[in-house]
Amino acid sequence: MNAEELSRQLQLLKLDLKDRSKETLVGSERLVKEFASLSLPIETEILDVGPGTGFMSACLQTGGFTSIDALEDDLPTLRNLQALRLYRNYICREAGGLNATGLREESYDAIMNVESTAACANPAFINEMLRVLKPGGHLLLAINSSAVEGSSDIGLFDLNIQSLQKEGKFELMKREKILDAGACSTGFFYLFRRLAGHLPEYLDKPVSRNLEDSVTKILVDTSDAENRIKFYDSWSSKYDEDLVVIGNYTGHIKCVEAFLKLRLDHSVQILDVAAGTGLLGSEVLKHGFEFIDALDSSIGMLNQAKKQDIYKNYIHATVDKIGSIPVNNDTYDVILMANGLAPGQIYPSSLPELLRVLRPGGYLLWTMKEGFQKSSQQFAMLDSFIENLVRQDAASLVVGPVVFQRYLLNNSGRFYMLRKPHISHWATGSPKGSPKVTRKH
Repeated sequence: MNAEELSRQLQLLKLDLKDRSKETLVGSERLVKEFASLSLPIETEILDVGPGTGFMSACLQTGGFTSIDALEDDLPTLRNLQALRLYRNYICREAGGLNATGLREESYDAIMNVESTAACANPAFINEMLRVLKPGGHLLLAINSSAVEGSSDIGLFDLNIQSLQKEGKFELMKREKILDAGACSTGFFYLFRRLAGHLPEYLDKPVSRNLEDSVTKILVDTSDAENRIKFYDSWSSKYDEDLVVIGNYTGHIKCVEAFLKLRLDHSVQILDVAAGTGLLGSEVLKHGFEFIDALDSSIGMLNQAKKQDIYKNYIHATVDKIGSIPVNNDTYDVILMANGLAPGQIYPSSLPELLRVLRPGGYLLWTMKEGFQKSSQQFAMLDSFIENLVRQDAASLVVGPVVFQRYLLNNSGRFYMLRKPHISHWATGSPKGSPKVTRKH
């Protein structure tokens, strides 16, 4: 393609992209501008992740860059780009997990991505991009506002960045809002430079499989309670890194997002069941809720949580039959539980005990890994058990089961919300509660 053809093609692509998404056009132009400011040599090896119409490649080629590859998991999109002759290589793979691209380590000098969904906020994304980036190479990323509006995904992404940055594996050179011509925010721009030196060990091998194997052995009906607690005690110091950074865990985020939609008053009393190191509690605290207690069967996990000063009270207990939680009836307005309901941990038969400590009108929300119904007889009966609670007027099913993607590793998750009937009084902060202000407007 000669210079005249390329210029004409660029104008057509810009108009097409403007019609599709103004945010994506603004993000793409920002990446091209930032790339130009790096003053990289013409022979720079570039990977365009999620290339869309090919607009960025056309822009870069006008500057003389030709070693540009496209990575896209949608085959029709790749075929359209091939017809336009805008790339050197066309790679039909996704970028969402470790080794998912199938690319050789340290292949590219620069990687560029404009994301119109929250997929890049998956912690595994940046890990995989670092793996295929050369030491000293740059990752330029634009995340559209529409991709993260009303969700905690950008916070999860920033948490992952902070964790990797502490290891000294890359430098975050820029994190800025992207503004359009009217000075309105259209998203976030990130510029990373991978530092020289060896990558974190978990990027060299698929250790997520080892993690999954270890957890799978624990989450079975036949696991020994004492061994299970020892396992979590010993895991507590690396729990956050393993679960969030390596395991791509989002269960706590999804649970908190659903809780926030209730728009309860900040005075509600909250119990975080299977609190672990405080991943869920930390998310709740960010939104101004301060009255949170933690419950876990692992002292090691609770000790890690105490270091973060998230909770008011720490309850060391195993949730089981009625009375197993050392708390009075009708104590909490909300109970949140992420990744606690599982074989060998907390069973469906424990739901009445959770409801016992919940105030009338209060909410019980939890996320869990999808698929336990295939490995555990008790979990196969979970939905039937909930139906029985509803028939007995012990609870109402507000939401669920809702199956969602990207829960932990490559597994889907499930979400449920129950509400305890309002027998004598309502939960503080519930929509029809006491004379206090109950919903934020």
